[in-house]
Amino acid sequence: MGQPARKPPAFDDSDLPSDDPFRLGFRERVVRLPGGRTELRQIPLTAEDLLDPQVGDHVTQNSWHNAIVVSIFEMLSWRYESRPDVLVTGDLKMMWGIPGLPNPSPDVAVIPGVRDKARMRRSFKIRQEGTRPTFVLEVVSDEPEHRSADHHRKVEIYERAGISEYLILDPPPSADEECLLSGFRLSPSHRYEPIPPDAEGRILSDATGLWFAPRGRDLILLDVATGERILTASEARAENMRLRAELARLKAGE
Repeated sequence: MGQPARKPPAFDDSDLPSDDPFRLGFRERVVRLPGGRTELRQIPLTAEDLLDPQVGDHVTQNSWHNAIVVSIFEMLSWRYESRPDVLVTGDLKMMWGIPGLPNPSPDVAVIPGVRDKARMRRSFKIRQEGTRPTFVLEVVSDEPEHRSADHHRKVEIYERAGISEYLILDPPPSADEECLLSGFRLSPSHRYEPIPPDAEGRILSDATGLWFAPRGRDLILLDVATGERILTASEARAENMRLRAELARLKAGE
């Protein structure tokens, strides 16, 4: 198995105390008390819980992480909106059906070959669905446990699960630098090898036919065939509204 293409940046700006037991998040459990009473309590998440979260877990993330995950999810969703057989998921638990292998919830995953794309899912059961993601992207948070999970443990997990491509997006090391993008692709021997970025720091994704390109604190997606930037769903709706308004103006002037 290959090693991460880039070393994760170091951060020391977390506003949560390092000894806060809830800094990774929590899950709620009913606890039985003396006398037969029960109480709903919050149980702190551990580093291992990040690799195999349960439905209902509350994982703590920073504002940059949340914003960029939504943006990437929207762009990929818009790209595949017309494809009834391609599902784009965000934070959906993957159930590999492989004994002993943790079942994470990737920040973003692209899954071709799905049936009933619109069906509500609380998890994605690989054996039942008959397909698996070909592309996974994780956005790194600023806690050491998150960085270790994304850059090390999940590399092993996604390799064993047979995910064709796995990209990792790190925050900018400083305010005047760009995000850092690294990734892995399965070799013919089914082992991960680092995907070399080009001179601009972009990574070509064979699984999606897209360039993933860091731009400051953001990540943009470019269609390999046309070079056009992939819009988010909100951008696409705004553009459609602009075009309809322009068409109406032209018709009114006829």
